Order: sequence, then C-alpha cells, then structure tokens
Amino acid sequence: MRICLISREYPPDTGFGGIATFTRHLAQGLKALGHDVVVVALAKEGKEAELQDDLGIPVHRVVPLPIGADLGWTAFCMPYSRYVMRTSSALFAKFDELNEICPFDAVDTPELLAEGFFPAITKCTPLTIRLYTPHSKFIAEKLHNVTDTFDHQYVAAVERIAMLSADVITSPSLDLAQFVAGDLGIKVEDIDIVYNPIDASEFSPQGEKAAIGPAGRTVLFVGRLEARKGIHYLIDAIPAVVAAVPDVRFVIIGDDTANAAGQKSVLTEVKERLDKTGCAGSVTFINRIPLADLPKHYRAADVCVVPSLYDNSPYTCLEAMSCGRAVIGTDGGGTKEYIVHDQSGLIVPVKDADALAAGMIRLLSDETERHRLASNARQRVLEVFDRVEIARKTVELYEKAAMRFKEIQGSPYQGLSGNVLLDADEILYQHDTMIRDLILEKSTRKFWGDTFRMAASRPRLAAARIGLSLLRTLGLGSHDFVRRLDLSVKERERARLLLGTRRKTAKEKAIV
Repeated sequence: MRICLISREYPPDTGFGGIATFTRHLAQGLKALGHDVVVVALAKEGKEAELQDDLGIPVHRVVPLPIGADLGWTAFCMPYSRYVMRTSSALFAKFDELNEICPFDAVDTPELLAEGFFPAITKCTPLTIRLYTPHSKFIAEKLHNVTDTFDHQYVAAVERIAMLSADVITSPSLDLAQFVAGDLGIKVEDIDIVYNPIDASEFSPQGEKAAIGPAGRTVLFVGRLEARKGIHYLIDAIPAVVAAVPDVRFVIIGDDTANAAGQKSVLTEVKERLDKTGCAGSVTFINRIPLADLPKHYRAADVCVVPSLYDNSPYTCLEAMSCGRAVIGTDGGGTKEYIVHDQSGLIVPVKDADALAAGMIRLLSDETERHRLASNARQRVLEVFDRVEIARKTVELYEKAAMRFKEIQGSPYQGLSGNVLLDADEILYQHDTMIRDLILEKSTRKFWGDTFRMAASRPRLAAARIGLSLLRTLGLGSHDFVRRLDLSVKERERARLLLGTRRKTAKEKAIV
C-alpha cells in the first residue's frame, strides 16, 4: 500500500512526544513490511524541507500557511483555533499535492488539533484517525490548564467533525476509547484498539548504560515536568523512600514547563519542595535528551516510575518495559492496560504519593521481585507491542477503511480540494471582521459617544446607562438590583433602536 502519515510532530526536528514517537515507530514498522510510506510533518524554525529519515522514509516538512496571517483580532481572541487552521491547512496542502502526483491508498493522522479535518471533509482518500488525547478531554479534566472557552471548544468541535467523518478510528487504550465514544455519541466497539508500538531492538536490556553519578539504587522518571505527569506526587513520595532506602538516587529527565500555580516554573517549584524536605541531594534533574540516548538511561535504572494523573498510554512506560526494567504506573488512563499488575510491573492508585512510595520501597528492597517483574515486562513487549506486529494490525485497519470509503457518499469538496482551503481562509476573515465590529461596538469610546447622543433625547435612559456602568466598576454587577437594572436599560435601548428603524423606514417609504 501507498500510505501517508500526517503528523505535526516527527523526529528529530519536531519533538519526541507521544505522537512523534508513535508516528516514527509506525512509519518504520510499515516500511519493514514493504509498504510505501510518506510522512508529512511541520518544519523546524520555519524552514520547509524534503528529506529522508534514518530508514529512508520520505519526510516532507512544511510551514503553517499564511491563512489569516494578518488577522489581529482572531489571533488575539482565538489563538488555538487560528493555529489549528494554519497548520492543518499546510499539512493538507502538501498531502493534496503529493496525492495528485501519485494517489495514496490510505492516510493516517492523529485526532489532536484536527490534523485530519481537511482529509475528512474532502473525502479524498480512506482516512484512519488515531486517538491520543482529544481537546474535549483536556477541557473536561482541565488538563494543561485548558479552560472551557469558545476558542478551546472550537478546536474540540473541529476534532469531533474529523473523527466522525473518518473511515476508521483507532485508540491506544480502551480507557481512552470509552471516553471518546461517549463524547462522540458512538459505540465503543466502533473504535479499534491498536496499542502503541516499540522498536524492541532499539529499546533493549542489552547495551551501554548511562553514567549518572555515584553508585546506588536508581529510580528514573522520564517526562515533561507538568502536573499531568504526576511529578508532584513523585516529589512528595521521595522523603519516605529516602528514609527506607538511604542510598537511593532519583533521576528526573524532562523539559521544564511554566504550568505551576501562577504560570511558575514547575522545576523551580519541585526543587523548593525538595529543599524543604532535605532530599534535594538525592535527586538529579536532566533536561530532555535525544531519543537515541534514552535506552542508556533506562538500562542504568533499577526502577522506573510513571506517576501520571492521566495518560492514554505513556511511551515512557513502554520504553522502560522494553528495556527490561521494573515499572510502577498509576491507574489514571491507559497505563494499566500496558502493565499487568504484579506480573509485568506495579499499578498504584492515581494521586497517591504514599502508595507510590510503598511501591518503590518494595521493589528497591527486593532484588528478586524486581528482576521477576523486569523479565516479564520485556517478554510482554516482545509478545504484544513489537512495532512490526502493530504495523501489521494497522494495515488490516487501512484495508477496512478502504472498504468503508467505497460505501460512503462523496463530499461537496470531492475533486475540488483546493476550494476547501479558500473557504477556510474566507471563514477566518469573516470571523475576524465580526470580532472587530463587536469589540468596537462594545468599546469605551463608542459607549460614551452613544450615551452623550442619547442624553439629548433620552436623558433618563442615558443617566441609567451611566449609573449601571459605575455600579459594575464598583464590583456590584452580580447583585439582583443591578441585573434587573441592566435588563431594563437594554430593553429600553432596544425599543429606542427599533423606533428609530421604523421612523427611518417610514421616511424612506414617504419619499418613494
């Protein structure tokens, strides 16, 4: 099959997060099976390029299209939505160009930020959408401080349209599939479970180990420093582990984020916590490292921890298991589907620092148990998560998507894929105009201009308007009296405008 993988993220230029890692393993697994694979991804630092990855897979890197590039109001009010439109448009434009030259048999995209939106509504190629964590999940659980704004809801809505229009939806865990099925109003059986793949030869127990300091039993955490990854619960568990296992050393690898309270650095926050407990000397922090160097660090660890509050299926868990390490995960999300509790690792309750500490103490103190879980973890990876086997299952779903694709009616944009980008551009410009007009209408200058003009003909209404503005300034806008006054003023303003419109219409008819 000729397959296009569309993904904003693809190593090494644009990240080693879950999406980038999955896409890389899937692409290379598909190639190993003899399929013709092409990747379309975002470029680094705005430099378009056409190159090949380390296995010779063509990678087309693009920059966001200038759709809505000069729309200041939309950029200010809806930054996420504007970003989604610009990047999804660029990825689709390149895909469409390549598809015109030599048609694809399948296109595969993540659901995140609606990368499959344009392929979905144009119905140009059988489409498979992979689930990671949809925006609706971020909104529902306030992950990454995402709030329930129109901007975020718009992104979630566009993602839903893409998913509902796809020929096949896959999920890396049943936990995520259940949430998405409920959100979309479909049956969970309509979502195919495809586990994350791993290169078991790259992430192997055999090989070089990282030199990370003095001798001692080592606990490793890999992931961004943010609340969702459970870093705070790990930090809270450290004092109990240090007390029970004095020679323990913690290695924390990951980028800092500004997601702490007040947009504060998480790294700064957790270091302050460690200083207060006297455990700072037991912890080493390392910034993100290249993917190729990660196996060395996993091999150097005795225990790996994945204390996420929510993760659909964290790659750090799978990588540690593949390297033959004992892993402790939480029951928050899909991790519990990758680790079989007490067989290939340990599962502890989410947000439970005491349970996490107990798990670490148990494994650090019992070498036989640690080795048993580590050996079973490696065997489970070889049997279930090998990337060639996952790629084989994925191809079966591409064939399923192709069958469904033939049964579905065509899109209004079928054969006119270029029009969809023009329409998207027009929508953005019209939306920008609407926001501009609305802001100007509600601006202070217009408010006082209208009020002074109103004072000549309706002085009492103008006085009420001014009084209402002062009450809001004093913070009394939530009081019942103020709300009633607000409604009354608005009713009288609408009546005044309606009267003015009627007089104008009557005058025009009289002239005719």
